[in-house]
Amino acid sequence: MFSDSKPVFQRLGYATLILASFLLLLFLANLRSRFYYNGPDYGFLFWLFAWALAVGVGLLLLRKWAVVLLFLPDIAFAAIVCAGLLKPSEIAPWAIVANVLFVAVTVAVPMGLLRYWKTLHW
Repeated sequence: MFSDSKPVFQRLGYATLILASFLLLLFLANLRSRFYYNGPDYGFLFWLFAWALAVGVGLLLLRKWAVVLLFLPDIAFAAIVCAGLLKPSEIAPWAIVANVLFVAVTVAVPMGLLRYWKTLHW
C-alpha cells in the first residue's frame, strides 16, 4: 500500500490520539457525575486514556514499544476468547463466530504493522 511506513503510523497514531481525547472526555464526564450526582466510579477510563495517549505518541514517533503496547489488548482478547471457548457452555454458535471474528480483526491491525518492524526504533 505505502512504500514508506511513516504515513501508516501517522494515520494510526492520530486515530489513537483521537481515541485518547474521547476517553479523557468520558473520564472527565464521569468525574463530574461522581462529584455532583454521586455516580459510579469508572476510574479505569483514565488508564485507558493513558494507554491510548502513550500508543498514539509512540506511533507518531515511530517507536517499537508503541506497536508492542498496541498488541497488549489483542493478547488479552485472544486469551479471554480462548478460555471461553474451552469451557463448555450454552453459547450460540453465531456468538462464538462473532467473538472469534472480533479477535481476528483486532489482531490483524498490529500484525499488519509488523512488516514495518525494521523501520521502527526503540
